[in-house]
Amino acid sequence: MLTKEDLYTIEELAKEKRRVLELGMGPLGDNLFKVIRTLGIQLIQIPFLNEGEESDNPLAALYLSSKEEDGYSICYIGLNTTDYWDKQIFALAHELYHHFESSDPFVLCRGLDHSSDIRELKANRFAAEFLLPTEKLVHEVKEKNKGNQDLKGWPTNALLRLIAEIHCDYRLPFKAIVRRLQEVGAISKTVLENLLKIDARDHEGIYYTLGSNINLKAFQQLNTRTNLFGAEGENLGKLIENYEEGKVSLSELSDDLNLFGKSLDDYKLMEEADFDDDLALLFKEEED
Repeated sequence: MLTKEDLYTIEELAKEKRRVLELGMGPLGDNLFKVIRTLGIQLIQIPFLNEGEESDNPLAALYLSSKEEDGYSICYIGLNTTDYWDKQIFALAHELYHHFESSDPFVLCRGLDHSSDIRELKANRFAAEFLLPTEKLVHEVKEKNKGNQDLKGWPTNALLRLIAEIHCDYRLPFKAIVRRLQEVGAISKTVLENLLKIDARDHEGIYYTLGSNINLKAFQQLNTRTNLFGAEGENLGKLIENYEEGKVSLSELSDDLNLFGKSLDDYKLMEEADFDDDLALLFKEEED
């Protein structure tokens, strides 16, 4: 359970990071991937296979910080792309907390919906606050509720429409939005518990129907498992830079590229290696 001091500290941290990164207070959504690049974090997308269709403790993401000999740190986030798109976005924001605050060079994050670990609870709260700042959520509620922050008396259908609009705009998962509404005092604990019983992924359910009618393209994307595999071009470029700077051997680079379905030949590095070998042989013959 987080204390009031914890909640205040996390809210201020989220505000500070948005300010430093010049993000304003509006929706981030897919732009979170640009934030990851801006921070120099290497993003690796891997479809991790969890046991069972819906594991109770699925691997969401992992964070790794590796300090090189020259003191420079390389940071990685491994993102499980078998998860839904909105949960991937939330997991990225969650890992950002570990990037900003954790002294542990390796953090493995499982079951973000059910974690009781204090560090993970803090990371979850940061992700929710970073993606949907309290003041913006309160504004969204008051704008729809004649200036009132309390949604008491709202019918379930109306609540679900509001949640679906926030879902499409801010890209948070359904459960995260529902919890945020309770955190800012917009709904009671009883309403929270009732809403959490709804299967938001059920294509035949009321919530999915409402969300699809609000923004079909965005809503379907958020409810899609991407199953992407690989790394962004910039990140693969970093692997090549490490080789060019002598930090890794050609064979090590080849092994690293193979992890992402790439080869030395894709970057014309085999030709370069052959040329270097020929040049070295020529110099040796001249010396002889």
